[in-house]
Amino acid sequence: MSLILCVLLAASDADVRPTVAIVPPVPTTGSERWIGMAIADNLDSRLLFHSRFDPKTVSRVYPLNVFGWRQTQSAARAEGIDTTKPIDGPQTKKLQRQLGADYTFAGTYDLEGKQVILFWRLYGDSKRRNRTTTFDVSNLADGTDNLAAELLEALGQSDKGLKAHKQQSIPLATMKPYGQALEVLDRQSLDPRAHLVLPRDEVARAHLQLSAATDASPGFVRAWVIRGIASIMLGEMERAEEELVHAMTSAGEFEPTTSLGLYYLYEHQKKSAEAIEVLEDATKTHLGFLHGLGYLGQAYMRNSQNHESLRVFSTYQARVPKSPWARVKRAEALSHIGNHDIAVAETQAVLVEFPTSVMVLTSLASRQIDAAKLDDARATIESALAAHPDHPALLTRLSYVELEQNHPDKALELAQRAVAKLGDGRGEALAGYAHLNLGHALALLGKKNEALEAFKKAETLGIDAENILVLWRDNRLQEIMKDGRNPFKHKEGHQH
Repeated sequence: MSLILCVLLAASDADVRPTVAIVPPVPTTGSERWIGMAIADNLDSRLLFHSRFDPKTVSRVYPLNVFGWRQTQSAARAEGIDTTKPIDGPQTKKLQRQLGADYTFAGTYDLEGKQVILFWRLYGDSKRRNRTTTFDVSNLADGTDNLAAELLEALGQSDKGLKAHKQQSIPLATMKPYGQALEVLDRQSLDPRAHLVLPRDEVARAHLQLSAATDASPGFVRAWVIRGIASIMLGEMERAEEELVHAMTSAGEFEPTTSLGLYYLYEHQKKSAEAIEVLEDATKTHLGFLHGLGYLGQAYMRNSQNHESLRVFSTYQARVPKSPWARVKRAEALSHIGNHDIAVAETQAVLVEFPTSVMVLTSLASRQIDAAKLDDARATIESALAAHPDHPALLTRLSYVELEQNHPDKALELAQRAVAKLGDGRGEALAGYAHLNLGHALALLGKKNEALEAFKKAETLGIDAENILVLWRDNRLQEIMKDGRNPFKHKEGHQH
């Protein structure tokens, strides 16, 4: 598919829709955080369900783009914003701009007896109103339906669709364990390639909580889906299939988590084509399902279907033109098909608008590395480190540059700092790359046993054959790459 065709397809898809981001509200007292997780999860689902009938096309139209709470958490982490605590106006506006959202829901709440008193604001709303919504903790479904209606009113949209399709009544016996399980699993990346970093007993506890939720409400689809994902994390694949099949057969309406659950299952079963098909179907019907669209683009990228990845991220950019993430991911896809100079230029253009964004700075450095412009990458990273001296993504990329420029001592120090900062992370690839660089530097310095330990840790954290070309092409590593203890001995490397 040509670059011009990708742009034309994206442009034809770009209806103007407001983009709304959901930040989980947090308790003012620091306890009962599950309530905020449940509110955010319900809002995600309800806003994605919101639709209107278009008599011209005789079809339903879904008029909102929605950044779900997991996406907002990810963007916040990238910029060092802690959303587990109340965030102020400037932080919320920074997060909103980083997401490219038009509106951002955020707030805090108190629990007085059985009453949840939610203090919230819709940032981007011209009225700039601080709002208060009160509802019974034992009936969060009705409470969040009313909250969604208030949000739609603030957005100038009708809530008739929500009123006509109310959520099922979900009792406290369901919603509390469900919210508690979300609180646990929030610490784990749900990217299917992510390494499990949560202790097994915590995942097992989350599964028990989700089982309690589905026992209390057998028709609660989202709980069945997350329960299936928890089973996959525990290696219980047969059980996971049963749980996800139950979710599909119980669903009366579209639930975005269902497609994400199936995607997660198929990826773990090495069925990439089926995983992609699930996301294609979900995002074609629900154009505002940004979480699914982002996963779709990355799934194509992992499969080296880079023209398809370019198509998806061009579409994402067209739907959310203010999103810097969509733009740098599109540039990454361009780089992967060999258009390095264009990729660097497009990422530099994003940096002009977001000069302090760590996400954009690390993306630019990566594109410069792809283009073999190592001195430029070094300058980009060192400039960013002046403002963010301990950011592990920056430390990891600079460590890689030092390795490429034959400075193993400097690479080792940077990799050690990154590893110390990251630990096992949330299961994402960055921690694995940091350990890979650590092992590479140790090997070059003759510390073979320590290097092998670092390589083993890198493999445990998800580094595999796709990520180790840098080791195979370094002739100085021939001996250690042939060592029987090296987990990468029998793997052929590919560019990462």
